[in-house]
Amino acid sequence: MNNDYMNDEMEIDLIELLKHLLRNIKTILVVTLVCGLITFGVTQFILPKSYTSSTDITIMPQGELLDYTSYLNGNVVLERVGSETNIDVDTLLQNIVITRDESNPYNYNITITTNNPNLSCRVVKNVVKVFKKEMMSDLGLSSVAIVNEAQVNTTPVSPDVKKNTLIGTLIGLVLSVLYFVLRFLFNKHFINNKEVEMFLGVDVLAEIPMEK
Repeated sequence: MNNDYMNDEMEIDLIELLKHLLRNIKTILVVTLVCGLITFGVTQFILPKSYTSSTDITIMPQGELLDYTSYLNGNVVLERVGSETNIDVDTLLQNIVITRDESNPYNYNITITTNNPNLSCRVVKNVVKVFKKEMMSDLGLSSVAIVNEAQVNTTPVSPDVKKNTLIGTLIGLVLSVLYFVLRFLFNKHFINNKEVEMFLGVDVLAEIPMEK
């Protein structure tokens, strides 16, 4: 065996690997496209969707200003809302987000996420309604005003169709390229005359065709 073959093997393999990938480029593209389409179909038509609805309110106290976040998502409010919407308190607690405006501490944003856009809107409105009814007098509030009314948002926030389709397409590309790379690396046959000459250290004098 010619020692020069081992020295030049890596360079030859990289060139031949590129040729091997180019010869199978159609298969790679088809697999990539199919994976992207499958991911799109599953994301768009099979995976459960989530919808959010939100409202902004202003809470004006009669006395000292407090942080009312824990009251908005507290048991008193959520238990009442849960009984009116048939959602258990734990689920509500996991899917409600209360954000206090840092620039204006009187303002709060209430966001709810469910699997139904109408339900999300109804829950948000009920949270505000119950808070005003049950907590205003107990907390000594002057007023609770709705700045932005909750709306029905029919555009799902998850799953992200574009993101998932892109990920599925990239996975298809990586897997198809990896398959052909591994098939090339584990191929123990000589690819061309040059490899035979370098491995044996002699010239190829003639070739016998596989077909007549």
